[in-house]
Amino acid sequence: MSNTAQITDQTHATELDKGFSLRELSDRLGTLELPDDEDICITGICDDSRFARPGYAMLCLPRSGKHAGEYAANAAQNGAAAIISVGVDLDAGSSDLNLPHLHLAQMRQAGQLLRRMFRTEGAGSHIYGITGTDGKTSIAWMLREALSRYQDRPVWSCGTLGWMKSPDDIRDIGNTTPSLLTLHAMFASACLEGVHAVVCEISSHGIAQSRIAGLDFKTAIWTNMGHDHLQDHGGYASYLATKAGFVQQVAAHGGNVVANADHADIRKYAPDHTCWYGHGLFRDDVDLAWEQELPGLLRLKSGDDEIVIEDIPLGDFHAENVACTALTLMVSMAVPLTGLPMLLDQISAPPGRMQEVDAGYGQVYIDYAHTPEALQRCLETARKLTRKRLIMLFGCGGERDREKRPHMGEIAAELADVVWITSDNPRGEMPAVIASEIEHGMSQPYRAEVHLQLDREQAIAEAITCLQDGDMLIIAGKGHEAYMEVCGKRLPWLDADIATTYLHRKHGITEVKACG
Repeated sequence: MSNTAQITDQTHATELDKGFSLRELSDRLGTLELPDDEDICITGICDDSRFARPGYAMLCLPRSGKHAGEYAANAAQNGAAAIISVGVDLDAGSSDLNLPHLHLAQMRQAGQLLRRMFRTEGAGSHIYGITGTDGKTSIAWMLREALSRYQDRPVWSCGTLGWMKSPDDIRDIGNTTPSLLTLHAMFASACLEGVHAVVCEISSHGIAQSRIAGLDFKTAIWTNMGHDHLQDHGGYASYLATKAGFVQQVAAHGGNVVANADHADIRKYAPDHTCWYGHGLFRDDVDLAWEQELPGLLRLKSGDDEIVIEDIPLGDFHAENVACTALTLMVSMAVPLTGLPMLLDQISAPPGRMQEVDAGYGQVYIDYAHTPEALQRCLETARKLTRKRLIMLFGCGGERDREKRPHMGEIAAELADVVWITSDNPRGEMPAVIASEIEHGMSQPYRAEVHLQLDREQAIAEAITCLQDGDMLIIAGKGHEAYMEVCGKRLPWLDADIATTYLHRKHGITEVKACG
């Protein structure tokens, strides 16, 4: 049984219902310094000095860097009873601390410490880790739903959408893969509440910063490889190595690995004994083959046996996501192929992934596609469903992956008939600069009709006004996001709400203004 973990203050602080001896917690993990050799009782832990309280230990992680001493001193002023540092020097700014100090050399040790603190060292909950450039959120959503059906009990997930106990109980955690403390506290809560499976999206940042240290993943899923966050990893090769490292580590510790056979780099770097899923029924190099013959119908084949999954979300990419979920169930839970329809028929997709705007009568969809690969697959799916013109509205985020911008511009101009370039979380960059870099990838003369409107709301209004009978509009990039990030501030924003507003205004108009 895990210790009670009551997560407070945006998950930066965790209070324990049972205190622990610092000496007991630290045994054989690191170097412990106790003033006057006196032990101390730890009743909580935080990783942000602003949330330190009497009896708490302040966890100074490597990201603190040269400010670690300053943060430790602030925590002491707020009543912290001890400092736990991980691979950082507290000398600067903390000369007057005179607090018990446990120094850990590696994040691995910090993970072990948290498992010991939360009493989850022997926990039997199955943790699934999903990594890859695209598809993590959809697969996490589908796998959580399918496992809930299979076990007839709650399954939790965490990722881009937040910490999800159910679709009606989602808590914002800030990042796709939250902090080390948040993950361990969440896992402790899951153990306490008898949750037998937790599905986690594992971002490249989460791997590189060891936010998942100490967690025992029983199954790793590798969805695909594309171009995202390359500026943070020093290029594609390092980004790939980061993803591969996580999957290989899970395999090395005896975990299952499920991976996409249709990506050459995954084929090259996946560990031995990986279980593969891939597109195309007539192939013998995968454990589970998939084919979508009609929208909403997915055929799966394993060996000589075939089944059909019905009423799945629109899009080849969702068919691939369902196939991945299916193989994961077969591998991790020993579900037979014939048992998959009852778990996967009518499976849903998360918000913002080819999400139809209800007021659009099948004409307007919201999608989270924000990488070249995701944008291409989104448009290819939409093209199959469009009777007349395919209209595309998108932008690129500021201070992120500048090299992907022209590629996305090229894809939009080649696959759509009409394109609106607009803003999408410009952050501290000038939207006009971002737009110009998108346009740079569009060959001259443009194959598509291209519009530039940096005001995203106005762009959506113009694109909806442009809609004619038989057209389809894809509003891409933000998906479920309920904010627009501009100059360090997150302003309220939701593409679906904006689109619905202008679709209502359009409703009943007999004369539609033509584009251009």
